[in-house]
Amino acid sequence: MVIRISSYMTTPVITARPTDTLAHVRNLMLRHKIGRVIIVQGDKPVGIVTKTDFVKILGFQRRKHRPLDDITVTEVMSRELIVVERTKSIKTAARIMIKHGISGLPVVDERGSLVGIITLTDIVKAYAENFQGRLKVGQVMRTKPTTVTPLHSLYHVIEAISRDEAKKVIVVDRGKPVGVITQSDIVFLSIPFMYAIRSKVRKKMLIVEKDRIAAIRFYMVPVASDIMTPNPLTIRPEEDLSLAAQTMIKNNISCLPVVDTNDNLLGIVTKLEVAKGIARL
Repeated sequence: MVIRISSYMTTPVITARPTDTLAHVRNLMLRHKIGRVIIVQGDKPVGIVTKTDFVKILGFQRRKHRPLDDITVTEVMSRELIVVERTKSIKTAARIMIKHGISGLPVVDERGSLVGIITLTDIVKAYAENFQGRLKVGQVMRTKPTTVTPLHSLYHVIEAISRDEAKKVIVVDRGKPVGVITQSDIVFLSIPFMYAIRSKVRKKMLIVEKDRIAAIRFYMVPVASDIMTPNPLTIRPEEDLSLAAQTMIKNNISCLPVVDTNDNLLGIVTKLEVAKGIARL
């Protein structure tokens, strides 16, 4: 049986117009807890803005000192939009996402009008409900996950996440996973005015010098343990991949460290690995 995109796509879609500001788009993302906003003209999708675009714009000298309510969507949106028709299969959607390294596709009807969006989360839900017993976690897990230690700096964590295929890192202490950090945990921290507020841990120490008491304040860069989600759920490699998919959906998480019987880290399974699994069936 062919499972159609129309059965799992999300609708209605959160959208914005090319003339809207990035401040408006950011508010939409925060309010609806989403990672992308489709840009439309009328009922036709013409672009997309993702959370990572907010980081990328900081590299442009002409923009990085401008407030978000002074930057329009049309300046930064991705215009090479990849769409998929609602009559296509879930496997087709998964293969397109993998090929282009994206996590969401606008869904259109036969006229090219926007009717929904299909994301990796929807792909994982489809796998959980339709592909039990087909693959084991160990068959699709990534055996060399990106890892950091609890004391790695936020700067190192950001660099590590930017290099990771699924934009996630596992925090490891003595070979065991103790936390997970995703792009969503840090992406808005990279915006300067938020970073200045949230990224510094202040400590105060009083010293006596020449019979006077003076205060010294230390500003410390946050480390991985400050921003990670601790005590992550884990899974064994011999478990059914559908169980991993069900666990992600039920707990609203995007990855599971894979561990052995002693809880030592063996790998990672993310929504991307589930999509790769469904694409190969």
